[in-house]
Amino acid sequence: MKRGTITIDGKGNVHIPSTPVWMSACEIADLFGAFSGKVSVQIKTIFKEGLLMETEAMRTIQSGQGFIDLYGIEMITMLSFRIATPQAKTLRRWIIDRLSGKNSSSSPLIVCYTLGKRYN
Repeated sequence: MKRGTITIDGKGNVHIPSTPVWMSACEIADLFGAFSGKVSVQIKTIFKEGLLMETEAMRTIQSGQGFIDLYGIEMITMLSFRIATPQAKTLRRWIIDRLSGKNSSSSPLIVCYTLGKRYN
């Protein structure tokens, strides 16, 4: 299974790979600077509450050490809103900025017309 992982560099820049994102609970804990136990508890809670379905948000792969559960971008996004660390906040802010268009490369031009007058 070809997979990518999200990273946040020392300057707070978020890097999302072009390959599908699948990360283990330990990798997510490292990304957020959190304990893996806290990440695992939040994952179980998300599944228990029915916010995500295990069949859609989780894949299990076999590695040299045994089987590893991997979680997709939806789970990682949801976890970023449930874990209170600076790194999780950085990812939340990145997501919100992308959704709201704050990081778009060009600024919109708004032209208002009122009673035959033009304003820029």
